[in-house]
Amino acid sequence: MTSTPTIRLRYSSVDGHAEERAFSSVAEAQRFAHHWIGPYPEIGRGYAVSGDGIGKIEAKGITLAVLFPPPGSAEPAS
Repeated sequence: MTSTPTIRLRYSSVDGHAEERAFSSVAEAQRFAHHWIGPYPEIGRGYAVSGDGIGKIEAKGITLAVLFPPPGSAEPAS
């Protein structure tokens, strides 16, 4: 029996708000991440930050390149 890989995302903001969620699909994970920090954030080493510097996403089980494809590449999963 095989198990479905789990994607874990953690959102945190400078005001102290934080949420962690698990997803079974890339599309679900992208919707969460894009909701909080937008589709084209600044990418750091192991995290992505919103353009205004307020929010941060950390990911496990998925690369940031897949979570946030660059402009002009394939559209984010729906």
